[in-house]
Amino acid sequence: MSRAHRVRLILQAGVTIGILVALILILNPGQLGQDIARFPIIMVPAAIGLTACFYLTKGLRYHQLLRSESVAVTPRDSVLFTVGGEAFGLLPFGELARAELASEATGAPIGTTMAAVTVQELLYTTVIVAVAIPGALAYAAGISGIAVSLAGILAIIGILTIDPVFNAVLGVVGHIPWARRATRQLEVLHEQVVRLMRRRETWLWLTLSVLGALFELTLFWLMVRGTSGVAVPWVTTTFIYGAAYLAGAATSPGGGVGGFETTAIALLHTQGVLGPAAVAAALLQRAADKGVITLAGFAAWFWVQRHIRVRRGLLLGGRDARRPALRPASTSLPVPALMIARPPESVHTPPAPGRTPVPVAVPMAAMAALTRPVVAALSARPEALVAQQAGPGGSHLP
Repeated sequence: MSRAHRVRLILQAGVTIGILVALILILNPGQLGQDIARFPIIMVPAAIGLTACFYLTKGLRYHQLLRSESVAVTPRDSVLFTVGGEAFGLLPFGELARAELASEATGAPIGTTMAAVTVQELLYTTVIVAVAIPGALAYAAGISGIAVSLAGILAIIGILTIDPVFNAVLGVVGHIPWARRATRQLEVLHEQVVRLMRRRETWLWLTLSVLGALFELTLFWLMVRGTSGVAVPWVTTTFIYGAAYLAGAATSPGGGVGGFETTAIALLHTQGVLGPAAVAAALLQRAADKGVITLAGFAAWFWVQRHIRVRRGLLLGGRDARRPALRPASTSLPVPALMIARPPESVHTPPAPGRTPVPVAVPMAAMAALTRPVVAALSARPEALVAQQAGPGGSHLP
């Protein structure tokens, strides 16, 4: 990462934090603190559980898209990539961090992992808009806004999947000087997205996106109910969340900070939720969602970076990694001198005093005949010992 890019990320993070601080200072901070403290402690485990379930389904959905592209990855690794990428979720285009992490860990092309993120986020946004339609019926402008948003999402999907439309848009992009460099990347992304969209399992496993949306919408309803005490219907909160989600995505690429909170506060105010309570609900939603997962994301990011294999294509767990090949038995290894068998040397025995020396030719010949099988067995041991040392768990003892 260059110094200019690092400075730009720091500035963007500062703008994100500044927007949140400005929202707090607009209203009475004391009343805001009281509304946040009003949130029941007993609901905290439920909020954390909903957040964990949401990111678990998000990681499993990402796993399915990667596996459909034959990326060697396990469900555990996909969840780690998803959680690790959320460390940069509040930065502009932070969703692409998990694509970079998955590409670095698995050796898959960055275009493949980025296409999986693109398809996942497009379909998830479509689900959010579809679930928000019943709640939009209570608002005069709600149906119009939802219809425009749904039409925009379908237009993006059409541009990425319909070849003539994509070629026309690419021709327009080619005439823009500052965007001309991205034409090749857009072509690769188009090819990958089309392949994913045409797979049957991409649509069959859309249920994971629906399940994740239900977890996230229920979390928002829980925050509104806990901070304000107003019985806002769940269907109504789905529309408020969907409208705020779309507003944040349209106004701020850095996790929707600013646009999400402003829209949510304005729509909650129409339901009788007072200003400080609405701000408290929006901020607690951010704390339960992005706050907790950002801290967990940094831990997952550094853990994955630490355990990434030098050789790409190996899983993080290492259970499918090939075991190192054993060295052949003929490899020259240092063998202790005690292991090398030598024929016994003849020992000269001095004659006993006062006796006639007895010829020892016959006893030595007999001894050589008796020790010949032992010498042969000992001579065969070095090769076996060398092979044993080359194998795993070999011992150097005779």
